[in-house]
Amino acid sequence: MANQYKGEVKGSLGGKERTFRLTFDNIVNIESRSGKSIMDITNNLATNSYSLKDVVIVFHEALTGAGGKFTQPAVGDMVMQTGLIKCSVLCSEILMTIFTGEKENADSPLVQGENEQKDTQSSNISK
Repeated sequence: MANQYKGEVKGSLGGKERTFRLTFDNIVNIESRSGKSIMDITNNLATNSYSLKDVVIVFHEALTGAGGKFTQPAVGDMVMQTGLIKCSVLCSEILMTIFTGEKENADSPLVQGENEQKDTQSSNISK
C-alpha cells in the first residue's frame, strides 16, 4: 500500500501494481541523467512533447526511491509493455508529488506540533 504521507504513488507498470516515490536524491539524479530540469520534464509531459528516455528515467528513479531494485533496461521493457500514453499519465502523477508535497490532513498519523521546538527557558527572568 502506498503511503501518501511519504509522497508515495501506486500505479500499474509492466502488468503489476507498483509503488513509486521520489526523494531529493532521486530528483537530482533525474535532472543529472536527463540533462533537463524537473520543471522542463513536467512541462514536456503536460504538452505531450516528452521523450521515452525521460519517462524511463523518472520511473527508474521513482521505483528506486520506493526501494525497488530494477535496472534501467528492465524499466524500459515495463514501459514498452504498458504503453507510453498510460506511462506518461502515471509519470505526471509521480512528478506532481514533488510540487504538492507530502500529504498532511486530519487522518495524518503525525501529531500536530510533534516537531515544534519546545521553549525550555524559564519565564521567570528578572528585568
